[in-house]
Amino acid sequence: MIIFRLIGLIFIAAALMVLGADGIQTLEAGEIKIRSLSELWGLLHPATLEATNTWAAANLPGFLADPVLSSILSFPSWAVFGVIGILIAFLFRRRD
Repeated sequence: MIIFRLIGLIFIAAALMVLGADGIQTLEAGEIKIRSLSELWGLLHPATLEATNTWAAANLPGFLADPVLSSILSFPSWAVFGVIGILIAFLFRRRD
């Protein structure tokens, strides 16, 4: 169980780092800049993003591939990491 709490903490830390990077980017640009999950994924490893989009288009049903996957990829990356981290931390919390 402690490994899942650690994974949740890593996700929360990643969310805070991406939020900080978005804040710095906003200050530099002078306007609000928020990276979506697809933008962050494209910065980190564009080949796997393209492979995932190709796989989703070929293997997932049409109603699931385009609106659901594209909307998840358009969410702010800090929100996605934060929600996943909080859910994992909540599900695997210590129960006294």
